[in-house]
Amino acid sequence: MKRVPWGVMFFGVILVLTSLWQIHLIPHYAKYKMINHDVPEGIMAFRYAVSYVLRLAGLVCGVGILFHVNICRKGLIFLFIFSILTLPLRHTYSSFYIYVKPLFNASGVSLVSLEVFTWMNVVCRWILDGIFAAAGIYYFTRPKVTAYFNASLKNVPSIWN
Repeated sequence: MKRVPWGVMFFGVILVLTSLWQIHLIPHYAKYKMINHDVPEGIMAFRYAVSYVLRLAGLVCGVGILFHVNICRKGLIFLFIFSILTLPLRHTYSSFYIYVKPLFNASGVSLVSLEVFTWMNVVCRWILDGIFAAAGIYYFTRPKVTAYFNASLKNVPSIWN
């Protein structure tokens, strides 16, 4: 049996754990409406549904790559591209402001304003998510990784690849 590449294990475990954690963290719709109060109702409902779909897709792809399913590798590349393209839509200033304000007030430190502190958090989240997604795209499109998943096709029914 071929040895599983470390990156497959790394990304697979991270995706499974973070997807489960993030599914748990999605607030009830009433709180979600309060957080995203500046977004029209129809768009808010769509974003809420997409939040669940993306986390479930991340969970499925994470488990799939741990089982060497090539379609999950391809789906994961798509999710990473989608993640990069939608960073400003997923992590908005107004949603971060609600979470950051109590932390800012409790800290008692006023080296920067609440607005600057909020933007610092938003930008850090964009950078971290962007780096993780870019690393995933780079890793799962490497020829050796692609060959590893293609070699695994022999053991999986064709419907899954």
